Amino acid sequence: MTANSQPPSTDSRAQLHDWRQICQALAQQQAEDEAFAAWPIEDGATVPFQHRWEHVMEVARIALGLAEETGADLEIVEAAAWLHDVRKEQSKHAEAGAREARQILYDTDFPTDKIEAVVEAIRRHSGSVRPRGAPSLEPLEAAVLWDADKLSKLGVSALSHRLSSHTYVGMSLHERRAELDEYVHDKVRKIVESMNTEPARRYAEERYAAMVQMLDAWLREEDEPKA
Repeated sequence: MTANSQPPSTDSRAQLHDWRQICQALAQQQAEDEAFAAWPIEDGATVPFQHRWEHVMEVARIALGLAEETGADLEIVEAAAWLHDVRKEQSKHAEAGAREARQILYDTDFPTDKIEAVVEAIRRHSGSVRPRGAPSLEPLEAAVLWDADKLSKLGVSALSHRLSSHTYVGMSLHERRAELDEYVHDKVRKIVESMNTEPARRYAEERYAAMVQMLDAWLREEDEPKA
């Protein structure tokens, strides 16, 4: 939608498509395009793992749960979650995704008075960590999207998700464990410290502890005497 264009009238918007279906379909298409670009497979072959789609679905699930706990607007949070990575292929994907989300939602039956809040949440979700001691993001919906996006990178399921990436192809189990150990104790610890909302901080600590326990158990198995 250009700066001079106007949102559809109330009458015309009544004929527009369901926003949730549209957002999910576009998010899934972006994820599929990304997967085919990442995996070296022949045309018509099945992608080994839908990395982005699994991530987006998890972010939407977590975001809705956090919205329930914090009182954030459910529609804003859900729309932002489905569309937050819709332009992930671009270098400044949050800015590009925010612009794309505005156009997408204006062409659906999504409440027009909530669209800019979705745009702002997507625009502010980029980055892996926030400065130590930084105030929580505002508005609340932006904070919830940030937290959900980062929580999806924490926990035992997040380790499985990461191990399914094409970047681990050809690596031995020992190499995979060592890479994950460095990743968890360095980068992931900083993610835990970046949460905005109280529920997310609690879940982040629990998920991080589970990751450390799993990697510790893996290391102990490597150190066991061989039969």
